Amino acid sequence: MSDGLPDRPSTESQSSPHICIIGGGFGGLYTAIYLQKYRHLKSCRITLVEPDDQFVFFPMMYELITNELKQWELFPTYSRLLAGTTVQWQQAHAETVDLEQQTVSISIGETFTYDYLVLATGAQGRPMNIPGLDQHAQTFRSFQDALTLNERLASLVRAQAVQSYPEPITIMAVGGGPSGVELACKVADYLGDRGTVTLIENGPFLLSSMPKGLRQQANRALAKRRVTVMIETSVAEIGATTVTIRVGDSTATLPSQLTLWAVGTQPRPWLGEQSVKHNNYGQRSTRRTLQLVDYDNVFVLGDSADVRGPKGEIAPNTAQAAFQAASLVASNLAAMAKGQSPKPFNYMHLGDMITLGVGDAGLHSFGITLGGRLAALIRRGVEDFRMPTRRHQLKVGLRALGDLLRALLPPWGKRPSAPVSQSSFH
Repeated sequence: MSDGLPDRPSTESQSSPHICIIGGGFGGLYTAIYLQKYRHLKSCRITLVEPDDQFVFFPMMYELITNELKQWELFPTYSRLLAGTTVQWQQAHAETVDLEQQTVSISIGETFTYDYLVLATGAQGRPMNIPGLDQHAQTFRSFQDALTLNERLASLVRAQAVQSYPEPITIMAVGGGPSGVELACKVADYLGDRGTVTLIENGPFLLSSMPKGLRQQANRALAKRRVTVMIETSVAEIGATTVTIRVGDSTATLPSQLTLWAVGTQPRPWLGEQSVKHNNYGQRSTRRTLQLVDYDNVFVLGDSADVRGPKGEIAPNTAQAAFQAASLVASNLAAMAKGQSPKPFNYMHLGDMITLGVGDAGLHSFGITLGGRLAALIRRGVEDFRMPTRRHQLKVGLRALGDLLRALLPPWGKRPSAPVSQSSFH
């Protein structure tokens, strides 16, 4: 060791270094895939440590609610995505990382050494002291969350169908950020006239981090779907069939057969045996090259990283930023394996997109705001292009093209098929 930093891999190791990537989300998986572009890394070992067997393409997970996309499109397996690559997938939890010894211990009882380490452990729900939150609220962050929500919605519709005098289904969505707005619009489209959706936001308006034009598009879409929006409203308690809200000094208890929770995340716990610098949110401090401060051969990206631009501005914790960071980390790893210097990360904000229901979306890019079906088509095309591998992009894109052609062209002698019940999509 010298200057408190780990030595770079030896010349022998540089020819075939071991790159360990912890976390198979946008940051980790895409880094592994981007590394395949570099011929001089074909002989190196690349290990991806990820406990789940399916990748989650979160930006379009809302389309599963309304059966616009299928499970195989949104949750491809790692074994399929990584087939034909040099990446070895370890289906396990990473338990501890020793930055000094350059080792990773995983839950299946193995410990291995690395030359370079990529930490992309992502985020988890932020604990909040609200009675009933953990017991009764439904989150929407994972494959299992999506399946559970689909089944709960279908179950509510089935139960309503057998009532002699059916009462409307009542749904509460808590959180006025992108996820809450997208959930509210999709669930409202799923229910149609069978129920009501209420969106609760603690702040003075929805989508506080997004441009004004997108906020206007969202408000129009919510009003069109008769979603009740309650701003400057907090949640005091969640019951099995109720939500207690607080507005100023007043409280009220409202019916809610299903409460969707779309509020707050935080970085997953630090895995290292050595403490490292971090910000007030628990994100690890990095250099502009995305290397961990004090450790040349460790990169951190995604929700767990505090990434700063040339003027100290913070890169957002979004899939868009993770795509860009993964590309740079792969490029820097390829350069360092050749003994070259890594380059700084310069996040480029290309715009914001949000789904606002079936066939509806909002898009803002370089000062231009679009809404409606055109925005939905553009968003679909952009997100399809962002899917993990060329093979998966092609499969998803061909199905989307087939759907579009079937919608535009006449059936030519075929009898129209009966509409599929919304409750059967799960």
